[in-house]
Amino acid sequence: MKIRTGLVEKHASSTLFKRLYITEDSVAISQLKAMRRFRKGMRFIGGCFIVLGGFMLYQFVGILLDPEATITYNGVPTNDYAIKLNASIFVGSFVLIGLITAFAPTKLLNKLFVLKMSLKSSFGYKK
Repeated sequence: MKIRTGLVEKHASSTLFKRLYITEDSVAISQLKAMRRFRKGMRFIGGCFIVLGGFMLYQFVGILLDPEATITYNGVPTNDYAIKLNASIFVGSFVLIGLITAFAPTKLLNKLFVLKMSLKSSFGYKK
């Protein structure tokens, strides 16, 4: 049995053709698995940021609302409202980053994966 690929005819029993076909197919499958693993990992990291940042934000909002609570800033304990507000905003950014990462569309995460792989290949990283 002959298989026509482009202008060249190849025999299906050819071991070289079978090896090349299997190799190309397995590379595509391994990259798809890596892409899926990347998406799951990013969503897991986003969930961790949400949970841990939420706990910290809960504590910092309590500190922010208590006028007698002190926070250490540059080694000096202070109860200045602006410093406590900045600390709360900083911790709130962790929750925001977690929400963006956990609920990002699949297409965006796929583009990030392709960008990561292209940057790795441009710097000479080979797996």
